[in-house]
Amino acid sequence: MGKCQQTWMLTEAVNSLLSKSELPSSLTIEVCSSEMAMSMTSFRRKLAQEETSYKLIQNKFLNEMCVDALLKNQMNIDELAIKLGYSERATFERAFRQKFGITPSQFRELSLLGNKTKSGQNLTAIAQSIPPMPESCRQLMKEKEQGQLDLEKVVEIVGKDPIFSGRVMGQASKAIYGKTPSNLTEAVSRNLGIDTVVNFAVIYAMKDALEAQVEKVIIDQYSQAFLVAPSLFRLVRKSINSGIKFDIALTEQLVVFALLGIFLLSHKQADKHELMLYSMQGIDDLNLLNQHMRDSVNLSIYSASSLMLSLWNIDATLIKRLSSIEKASQVRAKCTEQDEVVLFMLSCLYMSAAGHQDYSQLEQKALMLNISHFNKIKALLVN
Repeated sequence: MGKCQQTWMLTEAVNSLLSKSELPSSLTIEVCSSEMAMSMTSFRRKLAQEETSYKLIQNKFLNEMCVDALLKNQMNIDELAIKLGYSERATFERAFRQKFGITPSQFRELSLLGNKTKSGQNLTAIAQSIPPMPESCRQLMKEKEQGQLDLEKVVEIVGKDPIFSGRVMGQASKAIYGKTPSNLTEAVSRNLGIDTVVNFAVIYAMKDALEAQVEKVIIDQYSQAFLVAPSLFRLVRKSINSGIKFDIALTEQLVVFALLGIFLLSHKQADKHELMLYSMQGIDDLNLLNQHMRDSVNLSIYSASSLMLSLWNIDATLIKRLSSIEKASQVRAKCTEQDEVVLFMLSCLYMSAAGHQDYSQLEQKALMLNISHFNKIKALLVN
């Protein structure tokens, strides 16, 4: 049984202590380990066995408490500031505004606007209005479904679309291995691979279809992250020190497409698109952002991605895997080690796209998942 299939008893106990504390921000690791009747060494070791640390648990708890309190109007802002460890409300407001771009009061007002059910219905209607994929993308998907997509066919289809052809050559030149290609055949066969080219076709098609409806900075930064996803997956596979077996083609699709729903949630016609934009700016934990969107619009990033992909008739197997990742992001005790690694990669892509600077928690997570060479992963994400 994998580590992430354990019961996470100690993590739950720490969260329970934090929830009972009047000032959870002031609860030290020394006090916490003493309450658990453990030595500091034993406490740290047992948390590491659950692939976490006291700092990670406490930071996650405080971040969730802050967003949850503002979202659900659970406590006044003065009380929230004290619980978060700030000496006064003004200090908290300055820190919040620096991180989110708006004040806590403004964030609360945005979160309380509208109706959760109607917002979800609005997003479904927006997804249904997305234009169909272009001809080259449709052909690639059709030939792949029929099992007839080989190198010659890919080059033939892509070659008829000068814009996508140029994009493929550009991405092939950025690939983390191989020489700069001199033609499409080399770009596909040596630098990218057939499956990656098909995935890129969908990303570019979605980007083109939504570029007038999503803020330019969002669509550009997240599209770039999705295009980096195959390189990230290859790097993680080389760096992971465990016996995890991936379905490479399916997992690459998952990593490339799982965050696509961000485009739908930040669509200018979406009821709470402003809340989504400020949330992405201020929340650096992908799981917390997902929970926040479930509470706000009854749709997570992963379920929004599934909605968009299903309307474009993308492989049903991928939709099932997205559903699995959605569950894994909510209930850690039921996830597999493979799901943990996928969630790690998605968090990496989100950090890169959102422009967050502190990669320390992801680095610690990489160590816990036995993923080495995090410096190479970070270099790929920040370049």
